[in-house]
Amino acid sequence: MPRTLLTLTAALLLALPAARAAAPTPATDVPASCGDTLDKKAWMFQGEHGYFFYGDELSGRWMNRPWADARAAFVPGAVKLAAALKAQGVTLVLAPVPPRSFVAAEQLRASSPTQKTFDAKAAQAFYTGLVADLRAAGVPTADLLTPALKQGDAGLFRQDIHWTPEGAQTAAQVVAETVKTLHMPLDAAPFVSLKAGTVTRQVQDQPVLGQIAALCSLTVAPETYGDYQTRPAGPLVAAPGNFGASEGTVRWAFGPAASVSYAVPAAASVTVTATFETPLDGQSVEVTAGGKVIDTIAGLKKGDNVTRTWTVDARAGVNSVEFRFADYNGGKTTFAPGDGRPMAVIFKKLTVSAGGAVSDLVKGDSAGSGLLGGAADVVLVGASSSLPSLNFGGFIQEALGARVDNVSYGGAGVFSSLKDYLLDDAYAQSRPKVLIWQVPLLGGADTAESDLRFVEAAALNAKGGTAARGSGKVGVDTATMTPRAVRVHTADATVTAVTVTVTTDAGTRTFTVANSDRMTHRQDFLLSLGGLGKVQRVDVSAAGALELNVMP
Repeated sequence: MPRTLLTLTAALLLALPAARAAAPTPATDVPASCGDTLDKKAWMFQGEHGYFFYGDELSGRWMNRPWADARAAFVPGAVKLAAALKAQGVTLVLAPVPPRSFVAAEQLRASSPTQKTFDAKAAQAFYTGLVADLRAAGVPTADLLTPALKQGDAGLFRQDIHWTPEGAQTAAQVVAETVKTLHMPLDAAPFVSLKAGTVTRQVQDQPVLGQIAALCSLTVAPETYGDYQTRPAGPLVAAPGNFGASEGTVRWAFGPAASVSYAVPAAASVTVTATFETPLDGQSVEVTAGGKVIDTIAGLKKGDNVTRTWTVDARAGVNSVEFRFADYNGGKTTFAPGDGRPMAVIFKKLTVSAGGAVSDLVKGDSAGSGLLGGAADVVLVGASSSLPSLNFGGFIQEALGARVDNVSYGGAGVFSSLKDYLLDDAYAQSRPKVLIWQVPLLGGADTAESDLRFVEAAALNAKGGTAARGSGKVGVDTATMTPRAVRVHTADATVTAVTVTVTTDAGTRTFTVANSDRMTHRQDFLLSLGGLGKVQRVDVSAAGALELNVMP
């Protein structure tokens, strides 16, 4: 096998098996008996018209406490965080994301006891009250519920908890308007968003599908959605659709069809140059532009390399070239059984050029430097709703007319990516003017006070202080100090929580400070000591070697 076909990353081995059921069942045709099974065994609930809801969406809780208690805990902590960031020259903007059940309550199934008892009006009142409280306290907060209710189905996936790119775009416009009200001088940079094609949601993004397969022996195909990408505006803007991520020198195109979309300001002659390799015997590729076939490459054998150049007449605006494949992984043939991605050919070169401008779509998005990949006036931090595949950050850039660095990652919950960013050298070396925090109003452990004290401490930028080291347990007397925060570093990277006991003139408080194993800086645990009284002693316990810093 040629060397380039050995560049498959470890993700190939971790994805779900590519075995296919004979014929997928439409989500709307999943029988009610399967819905009953999901209810009893998976804490997932079959709604109407192909909707499936998850337990967290219907629990009436956030951060493992009732909505009212969560609101009462979150608002004061967010206000303190905003003040701590403001002292560092950073303005916090909150973007709380309403769960689907807040937006699409009409899709709940009345015959399900759990769905029937969900109080949509109370959910919406919780959201609007949270936004009102934050705004009243001086924290700029985007109301994302009102536009989501107007947009309806088009803004939501039906089989997982996220907004669609169209929903993300609607939310981004509101967030951008909120930032604009700050009248903050930002480096202007125009951006353009292209719909580069249509892609299929990964099965792991829609966990209910796995449960339907396991519990009901049915295969439901993942949803498809628009592949939107945002690029700096220019004489030529291009983006690949239904391609895998750049691997530096190569990039997979997915079947059954992939595309290249590009925008030019006026009619022009555009050249597309490609070199690709096929991993399949019998592969053929049909190339179309403007709805017309411009090339057919047939009779390919595994390992064959093809180089082609096509010149097309493009109209002003958005145009595309489409590649349609006869076969792909998991189609007629499965060449990577440990990978669910529908890989068709691997591109080694793919460029679009017009009027002297060239866009390299193999290497185009592979660059980066550290957590941020560069400094911008605006930073977005959040969870899976802010992942690049949904283009929330890109749409904010376009609506704001300024660059936005996106440091979000999936599975981050409410706090993890914010913790990571505030602890990172990139933040310390180049603080943004605006920090947008996309806050998921789902899930979360009952550690809200500790988590909020963590991010406040990180934002305070406290340094130095009194240090102590030990194993299992360590403490510092602080009667002669005025400490603001503590920082604990664990030698054991598998430690996910530390216990901090704070003794003050008002009594003793104990906090569990927890980190996600997804965090880069997961061995550092912080806690603000503000509002606890005169601190006399701080004790910390956790497995292994510990270093405790009590910072003034």
